[in-house]
Amino acid sequence: MSGKRDTEEFKIAAVKQVAERGHSANEVATRPGGTENTCPTGDSADECWLCPRPLIGENVTGEHVIPMAIGGHKEVSKFICRTCNSERGARWEAEVARQFLWFSSAAAVKRGRGGKHPDLKVQTASGEKLRLQSDTVLVPDEPEVKVNDLGNKLEITIRTNNPKTARNLINRVARDHPGFDVLGGLREMSTEDSYLDSPLALSFRYGGPEAGRSMVKSCLALLSETGAKPKDCARALTYLEDPSPDALPPFWVFFDADLITNRPQDHLFHCVSVVGQPKHRRILGYVEFFNFARILVLIGEGYEGEAFQATYAIDPVDARVADITVDFDRVPPRLDDIRMPKEPPQMFLDAFQTTGRIVSAISRDRVRAHAVSKAATDALRAVGLDPTAEDVPAELKDQWLNEFLDQLRPYIRSQLKRAPE
Repeated sequence: MSGKRDTEEFKIAAVKQVAERGHSANEVATRPGGTENTCPTGDSADECWLCPRPLIGENVTGEHVIPMAIGGHKEVSKFICRTCNSERGARWEAEVARQFLWFSSAAAVKRGRGGKHPDLKVQTASGEKLRLQSDTVLVPDEPEVKVNDLGNKLEITIRTNNPKTARNLINRVARDHPGFDVLGGLREMSTEDSYLDSPLALSFRYGGPEAGRSMVKSCLALLSETGAKPKDCARALTYLEDPSPDALPPFWVFFDADLITNRPQDHLFHCVSVVGQPKHRRILGYVEFFNFARILVLIGEGYEGEAFQATYAIDPVDARVADITVDFDRVPPRLDDIRMPKEPPQMFLDAFQTTGRIVSAISRDRVRAHAVSKAATDALRAVGLDPTAEDVPAELKDQWLNEFLDQLRPYIRSQLKRAPE
């Protein structure tokens, strides 16, 4: 391969994982130093790790160690300034959010500062284009309308999740068929939820220039709380400060060994860990998102300070801190010995399969809960009750139950059609 950066692809059926790796043998320039900044009170001020601005006043901002869009909650305040965060950090984290959106949305990951995940455009194996909403509902990417002229009446089938859109489409049909009774059609209109008959065909990759920088920045954000100095992190900082997409990444997609000694198998986690290894004269970082997306980072070379390690891990679904132990002794002493295989290693395949199993189980539970809740609400409306009512009068219970089961029928049918796992 020629060029400044080697790129390898893992191809797994419809899933791709792109690995962009750096090399450890190249020398990099140390980060330029500067004069010490002082606060107006005379106290020493912390300086942004990416520029010379002092971290005082409006320059101070909270920076998530793990991007909040994928469930990070821990923030540090003595790392980068507001300008660097908004001009660079936000762009890098947006790419991480985009790459992992399916996992975040399907598993109902709790965003660091709240809010909903954006819709994700997906496609089934049969070619149907849909959008996955944050509430697990799949909706057509574009509304569809089919008109069947039966002579004495029109049969109209509309696929949309928006009642207003449905009414607009009925009005459009009426313009093409002047004799069509719009009000009568609206009175006779019935709705039914449908479920996928064809599996989703997903394409996935992580890393690259933008997301790679975000993952490296996660290591530095955690490192800022350890007492380490920017001068010890020249390799990582040189990468972050170089805007070129061809800048040499200081990281490897790492599956030579499993660094997690107590890896959970039943829940999702994100992890960032940093270690100072004076024996090897280096500072390393390790990032793992969603149990499988793993990189090993060479943060700095020539380190001669005290040995240290710091780790932050979180379950992004319930936002609880996770107990994760990272063993950097499993990393080869010579980073040049790390090689990217041409085919996906078994460790990657197993990890991706485990993540898929966990996310699918969470998604199934959410779909079931959504179906039951919607059926109950629609049944309340059908019997003339407020959809927020908590109790059903005794005289309406049988009618409500019939309506509830009728509304739930599409979901039950879909479950009966599922192949046993």
